[in-house]
Amino acid sequence: MPGALLGVGAATLIAWAAGLPISRVDVPASIMGAVDAPTDAGWLAPLAQPGLLVTALAIAFIASAETLLSAAAVDRMHDGVRTDYNKELRAQGVGNLLCGLAGALPMTGVIVRSSANVQAGAKTRLSTVLHGIWILGFVALLPALLREIPMAALGGILVVTGWRLVSLSHVRHLFASYGMLPAAIWAVTFILVVTTDLLTGVLVGLGLSLIELFQHRKSLRLKVEEDHAEDAARLRLEGSATFVSLTRLTERLESIPAGRVVHLDLHRLHGIDHTSAEMMREWVARRHTSGQKVLMTGPQPLVARLAHGTH
Repeated sequence: MPGALLGVGAATLIAWAAGLPISRVDVPASIMGAVDAPTDAGWLAPLAQPGLLVTALAIAFIASAETLLSAAAVDRMHDGVRTDYNKELRAQGVGNLLCGLAGALPMTGVIVRSSANVQAGAKTRLSTVLHGIWILGFVALLPALLREIPMAALGGILVVTGWRLVSLSHVRHLFASYGMLPAAIWAVTFILVVTTDLLTGVLVGLGLSLIELFQHRKSLRLKVEEDHAEDAARLRLEGSATFVSLTRLTERLESIPAGRVVHLDLHRLHGIDHTSAEMMREWVARRHTSGQKVLMTGPQPLVARLAHGTH
């Protein structure tokens, strides 16, 4: 039995038995009653207002950034199938289009719920689907029970789950492996997310991350050449591997079929930021854990950094 469920159940019983005058979960009387679909023939007219379009684009950017950050964080919490970021954004776009037609708020991927699934032992994406089914079932069949849940209890669950995501050992690893800048970016982002809001913290963190690009300014482009044989694959990286090219590099690495010996040729890799280095190190570690061989050639300090902790 999950501790979070026991905690919410106990808090609900105490609040109900004592009749505490506290804020509780607000549930609509009926699901269909909460749907506010457009009925006016001119409901598309406000889309011609520049202010509304700017707001819509801002929300789209914020929602997309939060979803991608959450997906990247969840990928680091398990060794299963990696996220297809394009598919993730397409699904979110379709979902938010339907939310708009129903008069609902836009949705995003959320790290707290996703991490709760992982911590509960989830292995596949079916856990996310079941998550939605459970919520739908409770809202449709047991709204009276949900209305007794104190908001403070749910807030406590968020605090505990969020704290589990904070890894001070990871900060020490960033400092020891990559220097002061990555550790400082982590610390500033964390402080601003807690003291202000998620958007401010993320935007400032992204802004500070641009500083890392300065040292790679002469060669920001990353070229990946592939040679595939029946039982082996060779990848040659040329240029600089930074977070700008991270998605493309991740896709190329993850597309290599299992069971092949992989040779990473890093001789022409002029630079790599800590984000790309961490991704490649974790990828190599997953291949080694599953019994697949990865050979790396190139400058010894770079090979040693990417191979650290992978055996």
